[in-house]
Amino acid sequence: MKIFVGLLTALILNISVATAQEKISLGGSWQFSLDENNKGITDQWYKERLSGSIAIPGTTDEAKYGKKTTGSDFGILTRAYKYYGPAWYQREIIIPSEWKGKRIFLNLERVMWESKVYIDDKEISTQDALSTRHLHDLGHLSAGKHRLTVRINNDMIHNIGDKGHLYTEYTQSIWNGMVGKVELIAKSDTRLNNPQIYTKINPKQIQIIDTLINEDSKKKNLWLTYHLYDLKTNEKVFSSSRAVNVEGKRVALNIEEKMPNQIQLWDDVHPNMYVLDIELKDKSKKIIDTKKIEVGFREITTSKSKILINGKPVYLRGNLDCVHFPLTGYPSTNVEEWERIFRIYKSYGLNHVRFHSWCPPEAAFQAANRIGIYMQPEVIWLDWWMAVDNPGREEMNTKGRPKGLGHNPSADAFVKKEIYRMFESYGNHPSFTTMSIGNELGNSDFDVMESWLKPYKEKDSRRLYSVSSARKITSMDQFIATHNIDKLGGTRGIRGAHTDWDFENVYSQSNIPVIAHEIGQWPVYPRWEEIKKYTGVLKARNFEEFRETARMNKIEEQNEEFVQASGALNQIMYKYEIESFLRTPSSAGIQLLSMQDYQGQGEALIGWLDVFYDSKGITTPEKFRTHHDTTVMLLRLP
Repeated sequence: MKIFVGLLTALILNISVATAQEKISLGGSWQFSLDENNKGITDQWYKERLSGSIAIPGTTDEAKYGKKTTGSDFGILTRAYKYYGPAWYQREIIIPSEWKGKRIFLNLERVMWESKVYIDDKEISTQDALSTRHLHDLGHLSAGKHRLTVRINNDMIHNIGDKGHLYTEYTQSIWNGMVGKVELIAKSDTRLNNPQIYTKINPKQIQIIDTLINEDSKKKNLWLTYHLYDLKTNEKVFSSSRAVNVEGKRVALNIEEKMPNQIQLWDDVHPNMYVLDIELKDKSKKIIDTKKIEVGFREITTSKSKILINGKPVYLRGNLDCVHFPLTGYPSTNVEEWERIFRIYKSYGLNHVRFHSWCPPEAAFQAANRIGIYMQPEVIWLDWWMAVDNPGREEMNTKGRPKGLGHNPSADAFVKKEIYRMFESYGNHPSFTTMSIGNELGNSDFDVMESWLKPYKEKDSRRLYSVSSARKITSMDQFIATHNIDKLGGTRGIRGAHTDWDFENVYSQSNIPVIAHEIGQWPVYPRWEEIKKYTGVLKARNFEEFRETARMNKIEEQNEEFVQASGALNQIMYKYEIESFLRTPSSAGIQLLSMQDYQGQGEALIGWLDVFYDSKGITTPEKFRTHHDTTVMLLRLP
């Protein structure tokens, strides 16, 4: 009897928590079926019970569905199981009676690529975001059981090619599944939409901009309260409320509040964070909607050559992230994992990351807020070589042969939506400091892309904007990450065995801050012991082929000697190149390619860390920081 009572109590507590939070996790076992012949829609699979099973959150690769592979893919890690096309996921959901009258949403944190949702026998909606969540509006559902069916298609939905890191086998993999949060969310018909938070530092102010939704259009007298808490101490530092009179279906909110002087500013050295708790209450002061938003008080501007945080110049010491998660094949949605990665960044003196042609999940922004990392997410990588045939380099041939933006209606429509979704989803994070549409957009129309960003630049100063990383500078760019400035010259390179030189003659002529693009790329010989670490969905069969070549040439036993010798040269060259930018007074920063190995496009094994962010033993954080930190000693010697 005690066991029964205990279980009953736990069940009641779980229901109470789910009801109070208005969220129900859908993690667990789902019914499942591959749709290799793409007949599920025609045959109305959403009306049937699917025969297979799969764990969600998760992917078909993790569940070992699809074609089992043999051999090695050229120049990349190899998926153990591959599947392209639609797959169907299904489970029973139970809507609590407490949710009567609520509007219910299905939240899928990250999907590749298209999700189509059915409730019982009815199709509800279709979404195709890659950088942000899929939030499906299920409407008002009756209490009790319903059949939820989700069709996920990881085929190319829009012609962006398959070489950029948003959608690629180069690094993360073209997976099929649902990862991160998979949950039902219940909302009142009268609710907050998506509050956007703007901060000022002199004087310290906060601005809340949102649209209050009122679906029944009835006139209401509501209360809006907001409390600001210190993230670390949970101390309340500000509180206020005001009446809101609602008429119609949409009500614009624009609230400004002066903050107390005790508010601490955010930057990479002092990442002071706060939580803004917004509550919407009815006339009886009952809470009908809430939002908790992480807030950092900072402003970002520029001088002629520097990026300024809170009015002070900051030198960006950055790294590239190209979506390397070989155990899962998809990016982590776990804040603790991203904090681990960013603490490694900080240990080597880094304060910045460019997400090369992709945008990470929410967890990365939250971790960067707390650790103090300046982030530059992007959307796409399209260059001239992707649109042409590459005889003799078949691995470089790009699916869809995509034309550049401005010439590619399919990609144009998608990218414009992705930009909007990124700003709406992640724009509140203080770590979101710079952005570019993408990497090396060489065959795109820069006038068209410029027109996409101009409206955001004019109304939202929470970040700096640049049309493209490398290739061309436009009139609206507030900074540029590039390796060459047209008519001025190169912004990186090596110049012989001396240190009596810099790039000031090029950098000083720019009217915007210039960040050196993808410096480094000094290779380290692969270590065969690393092969054992690939225990997940991606296999290092390329390393196995390299090892076999070494074995045939009778040098396999010299592996560690080759690692240490090439690693020593790697570190000499990184130091040499990094110091050339530190000697350049007008340089705004650097972006390394990279501290960790790049396991795509021909294995750029150029890190002093492997793809798991583990040290190769060729340097230490303490040694590296002697030439890569907020303050270092420099020498000019002919």
